[in-house]
Amino acid sequence: MELWELEKFLEKAIEECRKVINLSHRGLTIVTGRLAGAVSARNLLLNHNKLLVPPEEMCSLTNLTELVLDNNMLTMIPSGIGQLSKLRVLSASHNPLVAIPEDVANLSSLQCLWLSNCQLSSVPSSLGHLKSLQKLGLRSNELCRIPEELCSLPNLRWLSMDDNLIKDLPASIGGWVELVYLSLNSNRFDEVPLSLQNLPSLVSLHMRRNNINSLPDDTIVALSFLSCLDVRENGILQRPEEWKGLDFIVIGSDHDDES
Repeated sequence: MELWELEKFLEKAIEECRKVINLSHRGLTIVTGRLAGAVSARNLLLNHNKLLVPPEEMCSLTNLTELVLDNNMLTMIPSGIGQLSKLRVLSASHNPLVAIPEDVANLSSLQCLWLSNCQLSSVPSSLGHLKSLQKLGLRSNELCRIPEELCSLPNLRWLSMDDNLIKDLPASIGGWVELVYLSLNSNRFDEVPLSLQNLPSLVSLHMRRNNINSLPDDTIVALSFLSCLDVRENGILQRPEEWKGLDFIVIGSDHDDES
């Protein structure tokens, strides 16, 4: 999309008070200042472009409930993003962000945060202030640990941290009282943490492609409330006779009958 086309598009969107501004898949390298006039917008889609810097004007669109920035070349999220008090969904996956600004923690209405494949080696502990957050995706980063503060997310129901460098869990994970789904595939765990028994709502636990070679009896008993414990592609290749009836434990590989 040429700049004049973008200007014309935004002018019409502003004139018509559009609630959805869809600029995805347009080959954009910049977004002009006219975006600031789209004050009626609820959904701003800028994914699959070539943006190096996000438009600062989007931080003045205080009626936004959804902001999608996936698949660009962004190295930052503007610090003013914390002004978007109505934002419920923020997705910035597949960008070389490296770091997340602290004031993301000011997004008091945020329910879904997607930051997969962003080259993150850490996330700010202030994310623990996102008390409305229900879904968090941090897959395919370079995270070695989960900040203790993230365990204070009382409404978190879905968490994916696949393909990172995590070896253990914080001691305070019992704070995830609503967590139903936890995916820790492709990390560095050498055992299934017994502390997971402190998650009262957990139903589905995925720990494929770690370094787990056994499941002690006390771990099995402690996690017997699960509907699914997926430890495929670890060192557990055969189901022991004493596991008869424990169908919630999934072992083997993708090619096995249990996949």
